[in-house]
Amino acid sequence: MSNNNSGIELLYGLEEKPDNMKETIIYSIQYVFLMMYPVVWGYAIVGAGVGFTSEELAAYMARVVLMIGISTLSQVLAGHRLSMVSGPNIIPSLAIVAAYSIGGKEYALQSFNAYIIAGMIVAVLGAVGIISKISKVWSPLVQGSMLIMIGLTTSFTGMQMIARYNVSWPYFTGVFLALMCGWLSVKGKGMLSNVPVMIAIVLGYIVFILTGTFNWELVEMMPIISIPELFPFGWDIPPLDLIIVMVVVNLFSAVNLYGNLQGYTSLLGMKLSETREKRSLTVFGLVEGVITGVFGVPSQVAYGENIGFLLLTKVASKFLLIVASLVFIALSFFGKIGGFMAAMPDPVAGAILLGVASTLIGIGAESFKVSKKFDTREIFIVGFSIFFSLGTMTLGEEFFDSLPRVVATLLNNSVIFVILLVIVLEQIVFRKNTN
Repeated sequence: MSNNNSGIELLYGLEEKPDNMKETIIYSIQYVFLMMYPVVWGYAIVGAGVGFTSEELAAYMARVVLMIGISTLSQVLAGHRLSMVSGPNIIPSLAIVAAYSIGGKEYALQSFNAYIIAGMIVAVLGAVGIISKISKVWSPLVQGSMLIMIGLTTSFTGMQMIARYNVSWPYFTGVFLALMCGWLSVKGKGMLSNVPVMIAIVLGYIVFILTGTFNWELVEMMPIISIPELFPFGWDIPPLDLIIVMVVVNLFSAVNLYGNLQGYTSLLGMKLSETREKRSLTVFGLVEGVITGVFGVPSQVAYGENIGFLLLTKVASKFLLIVASLVFIALSFFGKIGGFMAAMPDPVAGAILLGVASTLIGIGAESFKVSKKFDTREIFIVGFSIFFSLGTMTLGEEFFDSLPRVVATLLNNSVIFVILLVIVLEQIVFRKNTN
């Protein structure tokens, strides 16, 4: 076990790797399973939301798998250099679906070329340190509120997935898998305590396959071998309004990335240097923005859920994630495997999310302890920000339709909204007099 400054016991720290092949294989495979989670998001939001034909969806899913591997590997090697899995970001993904509802399929597909321009702009802003300026107002209140909000929204999504088939055996299977994942992490002995996610996913797949409820259609529609295509939706210059929306959306995503990095490093008891922050944001713009646009998949980001994964698995080794990323890139050329990943049963994915959410909410609450003072002022700022953001997210489509598109994009993302609300309340509305 490896200790860090936060007091959390890790099986392997960032710079450590197993000294035997058995553990290297097992823990690398677990990272591969963790990387299956963003494949589901890539399919569930954009893949199912923009009217792809079967052929387009098959090619799209192969590119999603490839870019998850490339984005994760690029950040681990040249960006933040943390063991964080990257995948399709919900903020720009929802922006594509919104573009589809506004202008149809052709208009929505131009979003990917708009990503390329937006990624270049974000990369420049990240490289010169403008985005990192948020560190000046990044307090324990911001950190804790962000983590709690990620946990709450993740739990909502997880429960919706678990209950997809109403109160039936899949529902109880999902609840059981979530509890088992947590129990193994807390009470498991030896290696079992460090591979709860892998065990839950494998067991879940087995149950749904044996009961005949697994979605084999998604696997069957995929080709055996898939060669990724560049600019799959053409070279057209996107309209100016779409470019502006995607620039704003990717700036929100960059703030999301910054917050996720702060949460992850605080758990490890470390702080990223300004150079590594700039590097991670530059890679975010160039690889997770520009290159994803070239391949026609949504912009990606290092997930906040990585924090929960770390607590569940107690493994933070970059070496193992590098191995898993290379395996994932290789798997992207086998279409059937990508379809198998995307067909993860909802209750299984929901069980993992529920386990992650449980840890995130606890970590967020613990972050408030770091604050020098947590009295009436701080309690109100945190409570108002969390519940106002969460409540806004639940409002109907007619509310968001009445707002400018950029404003609606901001308000409809509770994680970004809570960060900005806490900053405004803490630094402006209820700013302490330093005199």
